[in-house]
This record gives sequence, C-alpha cells and structure tokens, in this order.
Amino acid sequence: MKKNVVFAAVIIFVVALLYALSLDEYIPIPNDEEHIGLNKEEECTPCHGEDSGTPLSKEHPPKYSCLKCHEKGAEDKK
Repeated sequence: MKKNVVFAAVIIFVVALLYALSLDEYIPIPNDEEHIGLNKEEECTPCHGEDSGTPLSKEHPPKYSCLKCHEKGAEDKK
C-alpha cells in the first residue's frame, strides 16, 4: 500500500511539474504600425538585430526564431 501512495505522489509531482513548465508566457507581437504584416523572422532583424536601435538582450534565446515564441496579439487573431 505504501508503495502505491509513493508511486501516485511521484506521478502527480511529475504531471504538475510538466504543467508548470508549459505555462511560459511570451510577449505578443505588438499591434502597431511597425509590426502590422510581419510574417517572417527576417523582418525582425532590421529593428531587433545586434546593430539596431532595439537589440535583443544577451539572455534572449534563440536569437532569430521570433515567430516560434512570439505571436500576433489576441486582437490580431479575430
């Protein structure tokens, strides 16, 4: 009986951990004039590249896979 309780506790912990890790929230692409019609990562680098006015932070991974994490804001999806 004790083994079953420990096993169930481990399973619940693993499921809870996986759920917590899936809750990463990313900043949506702004719904402004500069970002309207943005569809490719290559369109991000002129403004957010290393030598631009608004570069990404050094901790920002991966540098040029923008649309994998950032997506259009909810108002754009309607």
